[in-house]
Order: sequence, then structure tokens, then C-alpha cells
Amino acid sequence: MIGLLSSFPAAGEDVKLTNISAPLKDYAELGFTLPTNVVVETETLSEENYTSGRELMASLLLNGSRVTLHLLYPCQAPQTTLEPAAMKSLLEAYNPALAQANYSSELLSVGGMPAVGGMVQNQIFVAYQPTNQTPALVVMDGGIDEEILVDFLQYLRITVNEGASLLMPGYCPDTTKVNSQASATSNAAAGGVATPAEARKTTFESNKEKMAADMQAAKEKLAAAKERMRGF
Repeated sequence: MIGLLSSFPAAGEDVKLTNISAPLKDYAELGFTLPTNVVVETETLSEENYTSGRELMASLLLNGSRVTLHLLYPCQAPQTTLEPAAMKSLLEAYNPALAQANYSSELLSVGGMPAVGGMVQNQIFVAYQPTNQTPALVVMDGGIDEEILVDFLQYLRITVNEGASLLMPGYCPDTTKVNSQASATSNAAAGGVATPAEARKTTFESNKEKMAADMQAAKEKLAAAKERMRGF
């Protein structure tokens, strides 16, 4: 379970808003702001493996709509802010289902930081970098209320503890070896990241029989929110 949620009123707002925060174990602090009448329920918090790294996954319900946060720890961590194309490549390495995503043509924003986003199956997703080395992916039910979607992304804060990492020693053996040997050749560096062959269940819907109407409705929701999501 996600750590105990704490909340307090947001000052200086015409609409009554509540600031909500919760620890994500020792790895990060989650914070966001929503209208006071939105019911927030915590679900799960877990550490998971994927083929080229590890992740901290947290899920919660906002008025019954599921929002899942994926804090990614890639074996080959980015060192700078990623351009959209590089972020898409990183996301596809994390979950190949995102290769089929319909991306927004506009650069979005999460908590004032640049983000990419779009649709996959009947879900809305947005990805950004709370820190250069630790990207985050936010996945939301396609039926989420538009106002909740916009407020959540506008005020979302993930404060990463840069002194803690899910990548325990030996999880990325080849990467660790290359980084620790100043004399390593370029061929050795190109040896690739070898991670344990541990498969995890995809967090995205895989049922190809999802109603086209659900997909279209979610696309329209993202399009309607797009202008408000830019330039927070």
C-alpha cells in the first residue's frame, strides 16, 4: 500500500483545492492537488522488474478512475532531459505495447515540466522526467474526468530521493562493469545491458476487442484537455 496520505487545503484558490502527499517508500515523495470533492483512494505500491531496469509502481483511484504511476530506473539511465523521440524510445523499451501508442503532436506538461503523452488501447498516458535519471510514466483510465485529469497533471509532484535506487548491485551487471572500467573498449561498452530474464505482467490492457467507442472517447478527452495541459 502507498504510505499514509496527508492532505491540507491549498491557499489562495477560488475553487476549493486540497494538497495531497504520500511517501513512496524511501525512493520518492508523491504530491498532487485536486478539488476537495474528489475521492482519493490508495491501492498498491510495489517494486517490479522489467527487461532493461526496475520500477516503483503505485496505483490509486480518483473518483473511481485508476491512475498508475511508474517511476522508472533504467539500467542505462538518461543523463539529460530527453527529447520527445528519445523519451518514446525509452518508453517502448520499458513496455513494447507503447510502440502502438498514438502520441499527441503537442508537447505537454506535468507539474510545469515538459512531457509527452497520448493514448494506448483505452488508456491515457503521460511521461516526463522528475529527475534526468528517473523518468516517470503516468497511466490513467480513458474514462477519467477531464477536470480531474488536468488538475492532477498540472499539480503532480514526484520528488525523487536521488540517494536511493531500485537498481541493486548486480542487477545490471554489464552496465556496471562498463561504467567501472575506465579502460573498457567501445566494443565492450556495446555489449549491451544484460538484465535477469524476469517477465512481468504488462500494466496496459491487452484485450484487442475493446470497444472502438471507448478509444474514441478517450482520444477526444485528451484532445479537449491538450490546450490546458500545455504551458502549466
